[in-house]
Amino acid sequence: MSITLWFFIQWARSPSMDDVVIYSSVNEAIESIGIIKFNGSFNAPSIYRGTPSPELDAIWDRVSLDVRPLRMTHEQLLRTGEKPSPSMARYPDEYGGGYVATVEVIHQLHCLDMLRKASWGNEYHKHGGMNKSHEASRTHLDHCIEILRQLTMCSGDVTMITHDWIEGRATPFADFNVPHKCRNFEKILDWIDEHRVFIPKSKWVRLEDNVDLPSLP
Repeated sequence: MSITLWFFIQWARSPSMDDVVIYSSVNEAIESIGIIKFNGSFNAPSIYRGTPSPELDAIWDRVSLDVRPLRMTHEQLLRTGEKPSPSMARYPDEYGGGYVATVEVIHQLHCLDMLRKASWGNEYHKHGGMNKSHEASRTHLDHCIEILRQLTMCSGDVTMITHDWIEGRATPFADFNVPHKCRNFEKILDWIDEHRVFIPKSKWVRLEDNVDLPSLP
């Protein structure tokens, strides 16, 4: 066997970057639902869009704000690549112990919801959906924009978008109805719901050996 052929075989056997999955206890809930064509039309109906209302907020809260945290064991924490730190929040032993954890997709959806609310400006302030000071809201929104920027650039979606001539328009218009490979989000949400940790706010306290960080991580 030539040295060139040997290297080719080893390369072919090696997992690509797309095959490498960062450890998460939620990995067992990941299920591909194949290729789904997004509805990218500007006026596409969606339960997630509309004028501010308690009903619309409830729909968004179901996939963000209302999702309770999970528990990570010491072993699971190490498998993520993180090292235990005295500043890390843990559950009291009476509630099973372990490290407090949330899932990134829920945080990302929360950020989208923050931008949705901000896009309505004063209308959403009247509705009561934005109760923070201007400075706190601005910092929160900037954080969310930066998180979603990093996510978008990290995933580097290279799906091709075609453009069509539209009656009455001087330039072609993009057809955003394009296919994407998707995961079953509802299955992930169900898994999180089944493994969430219920703990009263009165029990959400620093443990004796916890140490505060000097600033936000």
